[in-house]
Amino acid sequence: MEGLGEEDEQIQLSLNALMSNEDSQTMTLNGNYKGRSLFVLIDSGSSHNFLSSKVAKRVDYCWKKARGIRVTVANGHELHCTALCSDFRWKMQGQEFIAEVYVLPLETYDLILGTQWLATLGDISWNFNTLQMGFELNGKPYLLQGKNKLQERMSPWADKLKGLVEQPGLFAIQDLSDATLWAIQLAENTHLEETLTPQQQEELQKMLQAFADVFEEPTGLPPVRDYDHQIDLKDEAGPINCRPYRYAAVQKDAIEKLIGEMLHAGVIRQSRSPYASPVVLVKKKDGSWRLCVDYRALNQVTVKDKFPIPVIEELLEELGGSTIFSKIDLRSSYCQIRMHEPDMPKTAFKTHEGHYEFLVMPFGLTNAPSTFQSLMNNIFQPYLRKFILVLRENLLYAKSNKCFFGHSSIEYLGHVISSGGVYTDPQKVAADYGKIAKPLTDLLKKDAFHWTEGSNQAFMALKQAMITAPVLALPNFSKEFIIETDASGQGIGAVLMQEGHPIAYISKALSDRVQTLSTYEKEMLAILMAIKKWESYLVDRHFVIKIDHQSLKYLLEHRVTTPTKQAWVAKLMQYDYEIRYKQGKENVAVDALSRIQPAELFVLSTTILNTQLYDLIKESWGVDPELQKIIKAKEADPSAYPKYSWRGEELRRKGKLVVGVNEQLRREILNSFHDSPTGGHSGVYVTTKRISVVVYWKGLRKFVREYVRNCSVCQRFKPENKPYSGLLQPLPVPEGVFTGITMDFIEGFPKSNGKTAIFVVVDRLTKYGHFMLLPHPYTAKMVAQVFLDSVYKLHGLPHSITCDRDPIFTSVFWQEFFKLQGVSLQLSTTYHPQTDGQTEVVNRCIETYLRCMAGDNPGQWANWISLAEFWYNTSYHSSLKMSPFEALYGYAPPLQIPYFPKDSNVEAVDRVLNERESWLQLLKHHISKAQQRMKIQADKNRFDREFNIGDMVLLKLQAYKQVSMHSGGPKLQPRNYGPFKVIDRIGTVAYQLQLPPDAQIHNVFHVSLLKPAHASIQDCSSLPISNTSTTLLPQAILDRRLVKRHNVPAVQLLIHWVDKSPADASWEFADDLKRRFPAFFLEDKEVS
Repeated sequence: MEGLGEEDEQIQLSLNALMSNEDSQTMTLNGNYKGRSLFVLIDSGSSHNFLSSKVAKRVDYCWKKARGIRVTVANGHELHCTALCSDFRWKMQGQEFIAEVYVLPLETYDLILGTQWLATLGDISWNFNTLQMGFELNGKPYLLQGKNKLQERMSPWADKLKGLVEQPGLFAIQDLSDATLWAIQLAENTHLEETLTPQQQEELQKMLQAFADVFEEPTGLPPVRDYDHQIDLKDEAGPINCRPYRYAAVQKDAIEKLIGEMLHAGVIRQSRSPYASPVVLVKKKDGSWRLCVDYRALNQVTVKDKFPIPVIEELLEELGGSTIFSKIDLRSSYCQIRMHEPDMPKTAFKTHEGHYEFLVMPFGLTNAPSTFQSLMNNIFQPYLRKFILVLRENLLYAKSNKCFFGHSSIEYLGHVISSGGVYTDPQKVAADYGKIAKPLTDLLKKDAFHWTEGSNQAFMALKQAMITAPVLALPNFSKEFIIETDASGQGIGAVLMQEGHPIAYISKALSDRVQTLSTYEKEMLAILMAIKKWESYLVDRHFVIKIDHQSLKYLLEHRVTTPTKQAWVAKLMQYDYEIRYKQGKENVAVDALSRIQPAELFVLSTTILNTQLYDLIKESWGVDPELQKIIKAKEADPSAYPKYSWRGEELRRKGKLVVGVNEQLRREILNSFHDSPTGGHSGVYVTTKRISVVVYWKGLRKFVREYVRNCSVCQRFKPENKPYSGLLQPLPVPEGVFTGITMDFIEGFPKSNGKTAIFVVVDRLTKYGHFMLLPHPYTAKMVAQVFLDSVYKLHGLPHSITCDRDPIFTSVFWQEFFKLQGVSLQLSTTYHPQTDGQTEVVNRCIETYLRCMAGDNPGQWANWISLAEFWYNTSYHSSLKMSPFEALYGYAPPLQIPYFPKDSNVEAVDRVLNERESWLQLLKHHISKAQQRMKIQADKNRFDREFNIGDMVLLKLQAYKQVSMHSGGPKLQPRNYGPFKVIDRIGTVAYQLQLPPDAQIHNVFHVSLLKPAHASIQDCSSLPISNTSTTLLPQAILDRRLVKRHNVPAVQLLIHWVDKSPADASWEFADDLKRRFPAFFLEDKEVS
């Protein structure tokens, strides 16, 4: 803030303005500042304009600090001005005004307008009899109407009376707008006989008026007490230091404003503490922001304070015989308690602009409720007439619009207390619980859960019977509370329990808007609803939350990145809870509360009709004895075999078409799901996932495993994956979608549609990939343009890029391009492409797909790249527990799978739920688990493999190291040849094979080049000829260029090799060529 020096002019405040005395030279009227009412005094006896310090604290102006400015009162006393504002804006009777104001500790008026403001109005006509002031404003006449004496006296009480009117049990019978008066009386209570007498009402009103200062805004820090809040940490705990969350520019502005207000109020100060917790912004109902601190990490290492809470029965007994009840709600109660001086650094928090710590007890500390309870127990006395007196003596302030005085009944700790006693439910005791619950207990039988109207009636009757007073015993506060929650598509529900016995139920139907939220968000809403409802049972004690949504189990560990989640965390920070996962089948009671509708709808996949296959499946039922038995049983009794359904001459199991015992039929189905372009010759796991969506038969996974194992194409073209040596070091899980990506090139393809390479970009979080075709040769500038056209336009720039040390990525252009964009490039270590293991795996998938689809016609491989991208992104990913398509877009991909008539067994198709935020959390959890699993696998020793004489094996040869007699580019060549018979074992790790007579390679091979051949596959192409050091010879130089090599200029030549097509030309360094081929004169081979 800007400081100001001593003023030359004399600043005076009239005695009338200070003492609230009426005078002929004053006039009062109402004003407002952004909806907040102002009590304004126009006083010609004051020289300047003055604003109450209480109002100044609530307005969002940048105040200039006033140093040495003194205001002289007419009685000779001096007041010190604390700040001033040169352009304070407010409204009076519909017109906006602007003036310079000085901040003073005024008691009665919010704003005093002196001759400084009057002088700006020009000619003034002021009638003190009618209290009217006339003047010209912007060239137009304007008239201000002042208040009469009665209105002036009642104005300070108007807001308090309006707040009193809004309380339960009171209502306004008349609104005297002209006089700003409200007539109040008690509402009738049809359930209670006791009401306040007129004398009691008068006494209550006098008491509230006498102690009106208790309801004012507190100023300054609270006094030092014996109950200042302390934070005791566990012995092994070190300083907690969490990095701040990221915020948008608008939110940063809000944080800066809130921090400024807190500094001005004196509740925080600058800090140098080693502790730091992140701040959380929560949006309030009026659109403004509330700043909270995420103390979850600090709370986990804090020793929990077990302050004794009075037993509820004893509290209720103390109220026996009472007829009039009151409740007091303190204003910002935690901020009225100081922090213990040595523990202030532990409350430190970081923002984008600074480091601060609290001087008062902040919201969100785990032991804050205990400290507050101990203070209240110490200062309050057992008599009602002393409550307000105690508040004043201990400098505590209450919030008037949340206080209840003189009520004949109030809600307290989950009970309704009145002169008639304490009650929970007025209904009679429901008898014969076992009989009522019989339809529900039948549902617990295996495979028997079918919710009918009878089940719903039984559940409602049982719930009503269990919550009546004799069953719903008072909770035992010495035992642990357990909350079980659940959410479905239509509703949320929760149960409060102790030792397996329900204490209370709650359920709520969801609106159409809320139903569109993700499952994660709806489960979170159920938790928040339960804690808010049963807060009186849970505050200041440890409790357990049981949920059937596993990702919420890690709520205490998640970094919150969205405003919605920050609001959730802010509401839960003050509680001491533990989240446990409970499978849905064990969560029957709360599951029934949330699942009101009789059926859950699901999303159907887009399909293609295949009537012939459907007819064959129906024929298979007639020759399968086991299925015939099921069909006959279902026709006789529809409730038999509950997992199966027989409707419209169609047999399904859990909605999937059942396939009978017919091996040929099953192979045809596998051919559609595995060998087709959309099947892409996927592995066992992915193929099983694809096929199990549509059909079912016993032993499906085993059948798929054998089919894939014996697939001729898979054996010939797919590499065998083995673990590598060296411990795995996984990359950190990204924070968001396409914030961290990997990039690589796949080269060595034959020319197809003018393209010879693939540029691969993969998101490290969702595993979603983009495959872009490139010509040869390609430059860094060309690759950057392809990246902008295909990736940037969809996802924006990432925060980090992981790639190998390809010359494109190490080029000056590429480095400078992303440096200017603020993107971090993370290059792999030399000769270690496993750093970017994710892209290496995707590359293998692409190459395998193209081998299987274009192996017989290599020149057309580029036509398959779009299908390859769709196949990869819609394939189930084991680490994600879903496909990359579903992870990115939040819904299942439109799978192109065979369609069978009447595939839907429900009446309608549910809306696609917005599962994005929930899936992001699941993705991070699953990826972390997958990384751990891969690390364990990668760290294991290599496995031992042995063959016996006579075994049939496949021989693995690397196409790019052999000159094959089968043309078409090394990337699309088979990986395995054979099968061949093992005729001898040489040593412990080598075998001699029976090769064809025309084979031109040695017939002894290391075991690592062999793999078992399954079933009978056709012999692949002839073996390659022997590979020699002179196989590849330079034939001509097609082009040359100057590049950087180790930061030194170097010449590269585009070499056309002997017996190779120009499409296979490659860039080679001139020095390397001279060293490798000294007998060749390269200068003579250059093509002009």
